[in-house]
Amino acid sequence: MTDETENLVLTILKDIQARTKRLDDRMANLELRMTAQEQHLGTLVLSLPSIHDRVDALTRRLERVESRLELRNADP
Repeated sequence: MTDETENLVLTILKDIQARTKRLDDRMANLELRMTAQEQHLGTLVLSLPSIHDRVDALTRRLERVESRLELRNADP
C-alpha cells in the first residue's frame, strides 16, 4: 500500500472509531435513563395497593356520611 492509501485507511478507521465511541456514549446514557424509568415504574406499581386502600377507606366513609344524612339514592 502506498502512504496515501494507508493514510486514507487510517483516517477512515479513526472516523469509525469516533462514531463508535459516540454510539457507546449514547447507549450508556440510554441505559441510565431506562434504569431510572424502570425504578420509577416500580415505585408506582408498589404504591398502587396503598392508593387503592385509601380510596376504599374514603368510599366507606362517604357511604357512612350519605347514610347518616339520608342522601342515598333509591337506585342500587
